[in-house]
Amino acid sequence: MATRRALRRFTSNAGPVTGGDGLARPGAGEGPDTQPAQPPGGPSLAGRRVLVVDDEPMILEILVEHCASLGLTVYEAPDGEPALREIERHPEIEVLVTDVRMPGLDGPALVERALVLRPSLKVIFVTGYATHYSTIWPTLRKPFELDALDLALRQALLPRSEGG
Repeated sequence: MATRRALRRFTSNAGPVTGGDGLARPGAGEGPDTQPAQPPGGPSLAGRRVLVVDDEPMILEILVEHCASLGLTVYEAPDGEPALREIERHPEIEVLVTDVRMPGLDGPALVERALVLRPSLKVIFVTGYATHYSTIWPTLRKPFELDALDLALRQALLPRSEGG
């Protein structure tokens, strides 16, 4: 499967990839033969909840599978409107990883509306465009190493003493 090869190629030391169907479900990445990846001596992200939003199916799949491999409970959406519905349905979502440019409701508009619903939500932008800049939220420029996403997730989800 081409997506699997791409994921392995772009994953440096992020640990095992789980879920071969491209759909992450709560609990994905957990099982008898897999352990959530974590840096040596670092805390686990297991059980934390993330919503990943990207209109490019292959990128969405890579990000979802990578987050699941970290032990995160992953929800996904292909663009802004379905993402808002996920946020409404799942108040346990702690962090939103979203593309910036998407058809319909783009990333910044999604974040604005999501924060009205959930002011404590953390945000990580991912984009292939050099023109987007946020003074509040981290922005990862595509292509990026998945280790950079790991770091951004840890900084968003773990207390400073745990997240590095």
